[in-house]
Amino acid sequence: MLHSRPFRDSSLILDLLTPEYGRISCIAKGARRDKQRRQRALQPFAPLLVTLLGRRDLKTLGPVESAGQPLWLKGRAVYGGLYANELLLRLLPEGESLVAVFAAYQRLLEWLAQLSGDSSSELEVPLRLFELQLLHALGSCPELGYSSIEGAPVSPESVYRLTQEDGFVPVVIAPGQLPRGADFYGGHLLAIAQLLGGEAVSDDGANPEALSAEVMLEAKRLTRMLLGPLLGNRPMKSRELFRQVYSVE
Repeated sequence: MLHSRPFRDSSLILDLLTPEYGRISCIAKGARRDKQRRQRALQPFAPLLVTLLGRRDLKTLGPVESAGQPLWLKGRAVYGGLYANELLLRLLPEGESLVAVFAAYQRLLEWLAQLSGDSSSELEVPLRLFELQLLHALGSCPELGYSSIEGAPVSPESVYRLTQEDGFVPVVIAPGQLPRGADFYGGHLLAIAQLLGGEAVSDDGANPEALSAEVMLEAKRLTRMLLGPLLGNRPMKSRELFRQVYSVE
């Protein structure tokens, strides 16, 4: 379940992520009244088997069963999960199946559940990877390791500018000047491409040599640039809540 909101006196409208139908909404009738069973089952980060009834666009939730152990997220990891839920809610088209996104979301939650939640730095790799996977599935992530203008792979020593039309194009900056704005070092782009391709991440976590703090900072700058036009001017509620609780960045 990605999100729930009250509906009439005793019901809820739920937004669910499913492998077959993507993001879908449904009405859980009487869920707010049935606190002993339904409300306890309808929690974020818990895998469910659900039955949807009716022929309308807004279905009615039927029987609900657990599909496994709930993933208990701790500390900052909770807000990482809420951020991912909000991204999916705002960016995924309703009723369109994106199996790669469902799999990426499952892996993210499993990863977040392993974290202590004590440090914001723990969230960097899993969240950046999920953002990149989501952008890639939506067709909004340019090829990171290839310059279409040059017709050649990105060079680690060169600087590239992100453009809407041609992806990353080579540019020349003044000696001693660091890339900023839409400019990135080719070496950073190649490391981020490794992250997206799974080459820099093992089952036990990230490869620290490939994913330095500098690379992750550039990955965050890149995903913010790519997500910005898709999210628009409305701020992310999960991000604001995180800042209020932890008073950071």
